[in-house]
Amino acid sequence: MTTPDKPKLISPNGETMDIPPEGALGLLALGHVGLQIWRQARKDAGEPSHWKKTEPESDNKEPNND
Repeated sequence: MTTPDKPKLISPNGETMDIPPEGALGLLALGHVGLQIWRQARKDAGEPSHWKKTEPESDNKEPNND
């Protein structure tokens, strides 16, 4: 079984470009492909995700009069 290669960017002159975990404006210009590459770079660097699951607030809108 083979593993897929990590996504990488190649400059117009053929050089492989490093993707910084903190990101770059050029990655945003690439759209969803740039975001995927940046997210992978953050994951590889051990950076935590900014997306956190939180419990929804209670739907009970009445004040608690205890």
